[in-house]
Amino acid sequence: MPLVHVHGIGNRAQPDLEQVAVRDALYRQHVLAAAGCDRDKSLVLSPWWGGLVAEPAWGWASLDVSGMERLGGAERVSAAEAAVRDVAAQTGAVEPDRVLVAAAATSLQWPIEIICGALDGTEHELREGAAFCGRATAYWAERSDIGRRGDGLAVFPWLAEVGDDEGLLDRLSAELEAWRPNPAPAVRDADPGWETFGAAGGVPRAARSVLRRLNSCAATAVTRGGAVVVRQGPTRRLALLLGDVMGYFAQRDIAADGSIVAVVTEALEEAVGHARQHGEPLVVVAHSMGGNIVHDVLSHFRPKLYVDLLVTAGTQVGLFEELKLFRASDRSLTAAGGGKVPALPNVGRWINVVDPADPLAFAVSAVFAGAEDLRFGTGAWWAHGNYVTSPHFHHRIAQRAAEVRR
Repeated sequence: MPLVHVHGIGNRAQPDLEQVAVRDALYRQHVLAAAGCDRDKSLVLSPWWGGLVAEPAWGWASLDVSGMERLGGAERVSAAEAAVRDVAAQTGAVEPDRVLVAAAATSLQWPIEIICGALDGTEHELREGAAFCGRATAYWAERSDIGRRGDGLAVFPWLAEVGDDEGLLDRLSAELEAWRPNPAPAVRDADPGWETFGAAGGVPRAARSVLRRLNSCAATAVTRGGAVVVRQGPTRRLALLLGDVMGYFAQRDIAADGSIVAVVTEALEEAVGHARQHGEPLVVVAHSMGGNIVHDVLSHFRPKLYVDLLVTAGTQVGLFEELKLFRASDRSLTAAGGGKVPALPNVGRWINVVDPADPLAFAVSAVFAGAEDLRFGTGAWWAHGNYVTSPHFHHRIAQRAAEVRR
């Protein structure tokens, strides 16, 4: 099955290879396997359009407001440091060697997300780490009913026996090795070895290596007397959103090769051809501004291009339609008329994922007929950028992908 990932804002440079490796490994383990495809042979495309938007001519000097802290030159926060700050902000304290333990007391899925978001290493190590996190997510989801039966110590009493983060990973690995899914997850149909992949060898090296970075960041936070609130990230993120949105609209109607529409359309058409050749469904996952671009393509530029499952995450499609910014937008269709924008005839199913903690995510079901909003709550300040590297996100989407399986 072909899967096309269309990225969102903040990708002016080529995407981080480690993040891409983890993201694609999660796609293969969950969405592709749930649809009954060979996860290693399936086509995964990710058209990179971020480099087609103009770079700021003054290097983000516009973020430097007189009399205020200079925001544009701040050092980028690592995934490990962001996790430590988030845990400290939500639990009230953070101790070296106990960052994951503190997070697990609230939800076992939280440390799993932290580990997966901070993985690094070789491609093989990243795939092992992602597999470990994916299996751990399935274990958490089954035992807690995706958190509906409770979480933390209330559902996983063995957490009380864990002394530090190293012990947490070791105990989680032992729990996964002993666990037998019931009922078995949909991905088992496509890969019988999934039940033991990532667990039989203990904690993968890439997952264990995260602990050193977490410990270092936690020790630094304690030395500084607590977590520091970072303003640079969200401020620059909003600047990137404005720049990418305006840059896209400035060139949207340029039909030349190399335009944003042309690059995304080329990847979609290649995936459609692959899907038809192999009799497989086509899945498109679009994040942030990528969702707006995909909607423009499917509703106006390529209305006959068929997508079986469209997943938008952290997008502004609902807002843009309310403002009538799409090429296919009909200004006569409003809430005053009592209707909605008709469902796209070339999309089999559209699921829009919204994290309430994400300030850049908007709902679509009240605006578009046939669209479904899926609430995905993390409560994290970094929510906007972490959908596609979250094992929980992939677990949820895999359940929907299984429903479009042919």
